Amino acid sequence: MNSMKYFSLLIICMLGFVSFGRAKSDPTITGRIINQKQEAIPGASVYLLTANAKGLIKAAITNDAGVFTLSGYPKGRFIVEVSAIGYTKAVSDAFDAGDSALQIPTLTLNAINTEIAAVTVTGDLPQIQSKNGKLVMNVENSSLAAGNNALDILKRAPGVDVDKDNNISLMGQQGVNVTIDGRQTYMTAEQLATLLKSTDGSQIKSIEVSTTRSAKEDAEGAGGVINISMKKNRMEGFNGNFLASAAAGKHFRGNSSVNLNYRKNNTTVFGNYSYMDNELAMDIGVKRILPDGVSQTAFDQFTLLKERDKTHNYKFGIEQKTSDRNTLVWQFTGNNNLEKQDSRSETLMGAQLGGIVDSTLFSTSYGKKFFDRYSFNLNNEFKIDTLGRKITADVDYSSFKTNNGVNYGYMTEFLNPVRPNPEDQRRLEQERSFSDATIKIIVAKVDYTQPLGKGTLEAGAKYSRVASDNSIKFEYLKLEEWNNFTNRTNNFDYVEQITAGYIDYAQQLKKWGYKIGLRLEHTNSDGVSVTINKQVNRDYLDYFPSASLSYNLNPNHVFSLSYARKVMRPNYRFLNPFEEYLDKRTFMKGNPNLKPQYTDGFMLNYTLYKMFNVALGFDHASGAIVESIGQDTIAKTTWVIRENLATQNTAYLNLTIPARIGKRWTIFNNLTGIYMNFKGPIAGDVVNQGSLFFQGNSTHNFKFSKQFTSEVAIRYYSPFIYNVYRIEGRFNTDIGLSYNVKDQRSSFKLAVTDVFHSNHNNLKTNYGKFNSSIAQYNDNQTIRLTFTYKFGNLKQVISKRDSGSDEKDRAL
Repeated sequence: MNSMKYFSLLIICMLGFVSFGRAKSDPTITGRIINQKQEAIPGASVYLLTANAKGLIKAAITNDAGVFTLSGYPKGRFIVEVSAIGYTKAVSDAFDAGDSALQIPTLTLNAINTEIAAVTVTGDLPQIQSKNGKLVMNVENSSLAAGNNALDILKRAPGVDVDKDNNISLMGQQGVNVTIDGRQTYMTAEQLATLLKSTDGSQIKSIEVSTTRSAKEDAEGAGGVINISMKKNRMEGFNGNFLASAAAGKHFRGNSSVNLNYRKNNTTVFGNYSYMDNELAMDIGVKRILPDGVSQTAFDQFTLLKERDKTHNYKFGIEQKTSDRNTLVWQFTGNNNLEKQDSRSETLMGAQLGGIVDSTLFSTSYGKKFFDRYSFNLNNEFKIDTLGRKITADVDYSSFKTNNGVNYGYMTEFLNPVRPNPEDQRRLEQERSFSDATIKIIVAKVDYTQPLGKGTLEAGAKYSRVASDNSIKFEYLKLEEWNNFTNRTNNFDYVEQITAGYIDYAQQLKKWGYKIGLRLEHTNSDGVSVTINKQVNRDYLDYFPSASLSYNLNPNHVFSLSYARKVMRPNYRFLNPFEEYLDKRTFMKGNPNLKPQYTDGFMLNYTLYKMFNVALGFDHASGAIVESIGQDTIAKTTWVIRENLATQNTAYLNLTIPARIGKRWTIFNNLTGIYMNFKGPIAGDVVNQGSLFFQGNSTHNFKFSKQFTSEVAIRYYSPFIYNVYRIEGRFNTDIGLSYNVKDQRSSFKLAVTDVFHSNHNNLKTNYGKFNSSIAQYNDNQTIRLTFTYKFGNLKQVISKRDSGSDEKDRAL
């Protein structure tokens, strides 16, 4: 199928809308307001006055580019008067206005200089907010976030859960699209977890979660979208900060970072570097029973896994305003991670758990994995005119490379009378594997915005290409020679190309507002298993409509209803037909016939007094990608495979309830109730069952003085059933203390996580022939001390013109 055909059709439709948008309308008066540094002044008040009597005719507010537009005025002779808090007034020369559009010369306001120290907002920004249908968790000033990595912080976001294998779910659903500053990551769950664990949490501004989307956003993400928004420094001159953090769990963890920023006139140069060295230990207990006709075999396994990560992160970029209407940003990002794993386990085998042991399997493994990521981004925004028309182009190139080597050792001890001969009572086995994966990603997109009628039209196109080359080699030692494991060695290549286009239109009609859009995505994927010479090619076109309707009864009562169709495409790791061994008797199987999962999502949102938020949602998934299990009772092996087996309905209610007790105690509560119904064949039988479960986050902030604050976070997850698995309940309590030194440059933060050692990940299944349980603890209990120091210029000239401005939402 020719994807360019759909791309061309979309562009023709877009140009038709643009042409219609240029139809004749009322004449306008436009202009731009700047300061002495030639910078735009947003939020300035603009008044159209009669030239002689100074009578008020019209008023307007400048946008982010400092541009204003006046319309609906009579013919006559006028002047424009402009004022903004922190600036002196300015008045234009008199001019005549008639039937044609008019642009007055740029007006410059002189600042009433007020030199202040570093612009720091602590505690004024709500920890959880509702913005444009998204729940936003602000973490930039949190003592519990300081020194942690992005994955640790993500676990605290409303409606988000991270399981024992670092799989991320939102409102109980997996298949979440995780983006960084709005850009897709295009990685497997394992690679994404590695990236998030190697990302310095001190660089994160906020976590945004949403279960719906607009046509402008990628359709990927059946469970929704989680966007990690990174901090941006907006201060003038040279400045930066240094962070050093140390923590102790069962082992030492530490990290440090430095951030530099230089901004002068129209040029900003920025960069940062961080280093992390984290070591942790995981306790894993697995019990399972495999039937074999009239008998059975029971396995009781305990594993101690030690993991150490050393990570270098760095970023460098330049933002250049090449003109008043054009901004160019170039950015390079790099991550280098070395992970070492040391695993030791003991498995008792017999006829029943807790009974007589027939044999014992001792397993060891030592692995070393290198993960390297490099990304280049070029972004250009051009404002076509002062009426709001603009075009944005963005190009990304990323490369990922993973090398993983693991040595396995197995020793089985057989007990009499199972092996009566002494020479047969011990069996030693040695294996090793080498795997590598290379991913190259190219993404290019263009977005166009213009006023149309009384609303705003957005249209654009996007192309992405992901190429992955994966290989794994398994060997076993026999007679002091390494031999190839032919049924485990594998080479798999995968290429996915997506061509997309969208049209979005939004309009505000007094108290009512609406947005409607359509996104087209043509996908071509080609997976080739070189080892077995098998190829699976997919070529399909999908339509993804979206719509939202809002009603503002008044500023204290805001309602919105939204709908979106979403998709979860199978990751290439799940398409790879070969087996990925976790240990001698447990492995994962790929499924080359796996198809995309489609979800229709609805959400009703209500915001009360700009503080309280209620979100009621329902998602229906067809062709759901489900984790199924199988086992071989003769070989005593168990495997996991993904299949399109079911339909899944999920309903959720999310409540954001802030509270304040006195002047020093602020509470942010986020409560989520979820009902999930699953229907389909699993493990050789048909499952039709539902489960109701609950997630709750409660964060308490105490402000004892301007310098000393405290934070307590409590999270609870109730037990629930996910297809044939019962996930046990768990809770977690964290405590943090912050002290800001009077010099406004230094701060100390002390945090204790999982105070009661209660954040365990336990699950079990007893369905049909499958009877197993897993208990895991991931070394969550730590104590951490973090020191931050700000240097360079911490003073700048500001104007107090907008208490809700974005600058006040930033940590500088």
